[in-house]
Amino acid sequence: MRSFFKSFIYAINGIKLSLKQRNMKFHVACATLVVCCGVFIEITSVEWCLIFMLIGLVISFEIINTAIELLVDFIEPNHHPVAGKIKDLAAGAVLFSSVIAIICAIFIFGKYLMVYLSSD
Repeated sequence: MRSFFKSFIYAINGIKLSLKQRNMKFHVACATLVVCCGVFIEITSVEWCLIFMLIGLVISFEIINTAIELLVDFIEPNHHPVAGKIKDLAAGAVLFSSVIAIICAIFIFGKYLMVYLSSD
């Protein structure tokens, strides 16, 4: 049981480490902005679930991307074309999930914005 709880400590350390990365700070700032907008606009429970799933997806991909980049740099400290492709693929996953999250946010928040703009 002790090793089970230790695994949580390792996971928390990984999250702390990822929060030192520039891109992760950007994602967390965007997530904070989206959550604040959701609170202000009073989005529905289903919309909250979608927002938090998307935030979790993007942040998870960013953590995985950081881990892959560190691993590739550890294995191949010199520039190698294959190492670059591996890093590009991992970064592409983050970008793709971020674009999908933005599109979903436009659908979720767009209808509220349209109501707000049409009420003037």
